[in-house]
Amino acid sequence: MRKIVLTVLGVVAFLAFIATGAAWANLMHGERVKVKLGTIPGVKTSASGDAVFKLSKDGMTIHFKLTLKKIDNATMAHVHVVGDNGTPAAILAWIYPTTGMAPSLREGSFSGTLAEGDITADKLLGPLKGGTVKDLYEKIEHGTAGVAIHTKQNGSGELWGIHKEKKKSQAEKKTSSGAAPGY
Repeated sequence: MRKIVLTVLGVVAFLAFIATGAAWANLMHGERVKVKLGTIPGVKTSASGDAVFKLSKDGMTIHFKLTLKKIDNATMAHVHVVGDNGTPAAILAWIYPTTGMAPSLREGSFSGTLAEGDITADKLLGPLKGGTVKDLYEKIEHGTAGVAIHTKQNGSGELWGIHKEKKKSQAEKKTSSGAAPGY
């Protein structure tokens, strides 16, 4: 009996150690949000991708990485406000090209990291101009800002996505479609 109690206590202590380590790692490395990009309805493409945003510990910078699969002729990518109908509205920040606010054609088919960089307060636009990157991060995290990828053939947008809560009920999983939200 004593051996069982000691084993159970050891397992509990081990699990507490693991949980504490995971929480500490999250605290030390900032918060992270992933946005899955889907095809905008009415657009014919096999492209897909995701954008990952990581808020720095001091809340002054968001590091992002935009990874795409099978995109043809990408021209630009932005973080947008989510409009009333779920579509992209005002631009909040450019994420491709990373050097500024001008389209840059990535000609041909591409799979891989299209853009990676940092968003700082001086790069915020539209309703967030003069705001903080933490404000932008919170909008992305809460699904009130999303990511749009534009291409030569689909100038108004080919891919779009907003952050969704990770946990879904079984009913939600069964009714989820592959289309981009809000279109």
